[in-house]
Amino acid sequence: MDNNTSHTAELHNSGELFFRELFVKCGEDPNRQGLLKTPHRVMQSFFELTQGYRQSAQEILNDALFDCDNDAPVYIQKIPFYSLCEHHLLPFFGHCDITYLPNKKVIGLSKIYRIIDMFSKRLQIQERLTYQVANTLLELTQAQGIRVEMQAEHLCVSMRGTHKINSTTFTSSCCGKPCPTRNPANTDSWPTAELQFQTKEFPISLGCFPKEFQEFTPVQIQVQVKFLTLPQACTSDRIEDTICYDHLSQLLYACCFKKHFNLIEHCGYEAYSTLKKFFKLKSISHLLRLKLTKKLTHEDLQQSAFQIGDF
Repeated sequence: MDNNTSHTAELHNSGELFFRELFVKCGEDPNRQGLLKTPHRVMQSFFELTQGYRQSAQEILNDALFDCDNDAPVYIQKIPFYSLCEHHLLPFFGHCDITYLPNKKVIGLSKIYRIIDMFSKRLQIQERLTYQVANTLLELTQAQGIRVEMQAEHLCVSMRGTHKINSTTFTSSCCGKPCPTRNPANTDSWPTAELQFQTKEFPISLGCFPKEFQEFTPVQIQVQVKFLTLPQACTSDRIEDTICYDHLSQLLYACCFKKHFNLIEHCGYEAYSTLKKFFKLKSISHLLRLKLTKKLTHEDLQQSAFQIGDF
């Protein structure tokens, strides 16, 4: 038996003796059938629940980093975790949401779960746990930025003390470049940016009937862009870092004006695809929505609209 094994066995034995004495102090009989082996089971359980102290992030990673040119945000949501409050040794548990901005590398998904598990299986407070997961993932992945959000119920609050049932604690930690969030409970915690503009009316060849081929339909396009990461123009005052509304309008005009569309849906998709390609070439992480409004000559209707987008 090596020294570590001997030391662990010694701790188990002393721990079992402690719990037997504790049962007596509580007014229980540690020799009754239901409690006879409980001290042994408790010590086994405690060592399992704190096994994170005997793990390292590098061992868990095991070179599971993979090349990837996509720099769009990666979202991993509702990862369950269970931990022990260091103040009362009572559980707290909930779920974790992670967003990271890759920097030419992505990490194996199972490694993220195991790193959360490693830090959870220590005596913790939620605030420290959230930061440790964020900081470690940033170091391992060398990502541009990482956001970790945790939501948990603490039994030291609901089982004892104030007895506040269904109380939830929310914590977040952001390391590196600010990341977008998909957590509705935290939508206002970090800066977000949005661009909107409306074009003048474009004369577009639109319609299914021969008469409509000879006419142009006035169509107006509304554009709404939600940036998933802050655009350069938010942190720079250089004119070349902004996005030119006029340029986007010209792109829309060019893709629509010289073509004939039977359906406004097809026209809208062409316009949407054109702007998507533009933002992709610029490596801008975004959500896009377009609304096309056309005037009608119908005696009972004045206009109709078609909308397409990511949100």
